[in-house]
Amino acid sequence: MTTGRVFEAELLRFTQEVFTAVGVPPEHAATVAENLVQGEVHGMGSHGVSRLLEVYAERFEGGGVNPNPQIEVVQRDRGCALIDGDNGPGAVVGRAAMELAIELAREYGSGWVGVRNSNHYGAAFLFARMAMAHDMIGFCTTNTVPQMAPLGGRDRLLGTNPLCVAVPGGERGPIILDMATTQTARGKVQVAALENKPIPLGWGVDKDDQPTTDPNQVARLLPLGGAKGYGLAVVLEILSAVLSGAMVGNQVGLMFNAPNTSQSLGHFVGAMDLSAFGDVSAFYQRMDDLIAYLKASDRESHVQEILVPGEPEARAAEANRRQGIPFSEDILRVMRRVAERYDVTPLEVQ
Repeated sequence: MTTGRVFEAELLRFTQEVFTAVGVPPEHAATVAENLVQGEVHGMGSHGVSRLLEVYAERFEGGGVNPNPQIEVVQRDRGCALIDGDNGPGAVVGRAAMELAIELAREYGSGWVGVRNSNHYGAAFLFARMAMAHDMIGFCTTNTVPQMAPLGGRDRLLGTNPLCVAVPGGERGPIILDMATTQTARGKVQVAALENKPIPLGWGVDKDDQPTTDPNQVARLLPLGGAKGYGLAVVLEILSAVLSGAMVGNQVGLMFNAPNTSQSLGHFVGAMDLSAFGDVSAFYQRMDDLIAYLKASDRESHVQEILVPGEPEARAAEANRRQGIPFSEDILRVMRRVAERYDVTPLEVQ
């Protein structure tokens, strides 16, 4: 239940002040704050301030994340590169990786960057969409703390390992696919727990392998589409971690309740220059045609409109920027606790 709304600029002010209070340099504090706030603005509290502000602050304070990393390009060959994030914030390291991928794509038509020694980076779409401003398709994935068992197994050995592909469009806008390889992101389960809400049946199972709607009883998440989600998670683990030399599977450090533990995550980002494939304006017209084709589908009786990937989040952002971002009392209570702990001006709630 919504009990208050906070406008984007105010949430950004508050979040940035919290990070500055725990010793993050202003430039990096701004980058990480923008990352979390945009997750929240786009209706993804699981990747926003609601779930991550307190734990990020604790990890900066406890030394688990280096607030001022010296990011290093350790390998660069043709359209590919490898960078070491120096245990920096994932939002900062991920941005540096995508900027390099875009630079490589300008030179070679496509650019691919592996990342090691990083940390949780928020929502994948925030990096993939950076490429769209340069008439490029963006690609982004990461490995995460294990939440999924291999198909037929019981041990949590793989993360939710999200995949995002961001494709720029014409007048009808882009298509941005951002998805976990589990039935849902772990963050959505944690937000449900914070708000004392049940989760849909089928998201996860308890310690006895039984489906549960209690977010506090989830022992592991289920793969998206069974064997397909499991297989995709394995491939994304390879791209994110095996390729880059990052930690793999249960070698990844914990994020919650481990403020002095580095995660040593791996990411993998890419950019493909549309002009390398032909006329860019013609591509945008074909994108418009594709979206029109999909939206013209005959609809099921309970469906009012066909949406394309990324459209629900874009509409949520439009509404939240206009009306303010909705927060439950449970989340606002956490924000008040954070404000008191770090002696920053509390959020102004409408």
